[in-house]
Amino acid sequence: MIHALPGMGADHRMYPAPWTSIPGFVAHDWVRYAGEQSLSEVAHSMCDSYHINDGDVLIGASLGGMVACEISKIRDISRLYLIGSAARKEEISTLLTALHPLAQIAPLDWLRILAGKIPMELAQMFTSAEPGFVRAMCVAIFNWEGLGPSTTKVIRLHGSHDLVIPPPKTVDLLIDGGHLISMSHAAECAAFIMGDSGGGVLI
Repeated sequence: MIHALPGMGADHRMYPAPWTSIPGFVAHDWVRYAGEQSLSEVAHSMCDSYHINDGDVLIGASLGGMVACEISKIRDISRLYLIGSAARKEEISTLLTALHPLAQIAPLDWLRILAGKIPMELAQMFTSAEPGFVRAMCVAIFNWEGLGPSTTKVIRLHGSHDLVIPPPKTVDLLIDGGHLISMSHAAECAAFIMGDSGGGVLI
C-alpha cells in the first residue's frame, strides 16, 4: 500500500487527481485528535488507525512528511516521499520558527498565514481542522528530533518558491511552485512518483 498523509489543517483532498492513478495509493485524513502532543504519538495513532504496515510506502506533504518520518521509525517503510516537507526542524523557515508561538492564540489564522494565497478547497479544509490538534502540532514540530539516521529510502519533491520550508540542499525533483505542490502541481508530483516506481506498485 501507498499511504499519503496531508499537511497541517488539511485532509485527503490535498492529493487531487491524478494522485489516485498511482497503483495502491490511498490518501488519509488525520485521525481524530485524542490529545497527542508529539509527532511520534501522531505516528502511532496513524499506524493503528490506517493499518500502515512493514513494507508499505509513505507520501507526506508538509506536516504529513514529518509524521511519515516518525512512522518510518516504527515500521519498516520501503520508500518515503517528502512533498514540500522537512526531515528536521531546522529546515523550517527561521521566521516561522520565531513566530510559531502565535499559533497558540489563533491556530486557524496561523494556518492561513502559512499558506498565503490558498485554493478555495484548502480554505474549506481549514474550517474543519481541529484547533487542539493544530495547537499541539505547532509546538510539536519545533520540539521534533527529526528523521535522523534511517535505512528508509527518502525521496524529496519541493517547490522552488516554498517560503514555509525552503528547498533543502538536496532535492530529487524541484518544481516551480510554492508550499502546496501536492495540489498545485499534482500531475508533476504523481508522474515523478510513477516514474520512480517504474509505473507499478511501490512494494
